[in-house]
Amino acid sequence: MAQRDASEQDIKRAIISLPDVQSCKVEFDKDHAITAIHVVSASKRPAKQLVRDIESLLQADFGIGVDHRKISIARVAERAEAAVPKAPRPKLSSITFSTAGGKGECKVVLARNHFEACGEWTGVAVGGGSLRLVANATFRAVEKIVGKEVEFELLDVVRMRIANRDTVIVLANYIAEGHVMNLAGCVQFDDNEQQATVHAALDACNRIVEMLPPVEHTEYEINPFSGT
Repeated sequence: MAQRDASEQDIKRAIISLPDVQSCKVEFDKDHAITAIHVVSASKRPAKQLVRDIESLLQADFGIGVDHRKISIARVAERAEAAVPKAPRPKLSSITFSTAGGKGECKVVLARNHFEACGEWTGVAVGGGSLRLVANATFRAVEKIVGKEVEFELLDVVRMRIANRDTVIVLANYIAEGHVMNLAGCVQFDDNEQQATVHAALDACNRIVEMLPPVEHTEYEINPFSGT
């Protein structure tokens, strides 16, 4: 999507979907080019990281390149609230990836506490398709770990150079009880793009996962492809 096709509301909605953003204001010139982005955040993350997230999101979602100097971050004190126990975040155990004739199959095993879940996805493995397989397999494993009526819908996986580093950005929807929330995860890496894609997908959904009530799994998931 080109910048001229992106409305102010579309851009604001995308920025506010980032976990660290509470509100934002976007200013344009007469040619509808962005002249300033003002963001309010209560996050303790360095402002530079949030600025990079906004730059990456706008580039990936709308094809908009914004100079980091046009993005200002205002911090507000976090409200004192009763501590809510958070569910542990899933961790990557293994990735298995195979290809044949342009098709691919990916299995991603995630662990949380003593439970492991294997997510699988098959499809086109040409070009960026291989990273989409990895992201989809990751979300399938997360859905099994959460054990709820929720769905993570992959929108896109983008690989680009940001600040002279290879970067993977995963965009997705979180769907539960008829509601849809936009998610974005971003990870920079040096050599393993598949592993980076798993971590980017987890970065997109971890804040959702840790707020869902923990589910007690009484058994390990049985993987029909193991032990044979």
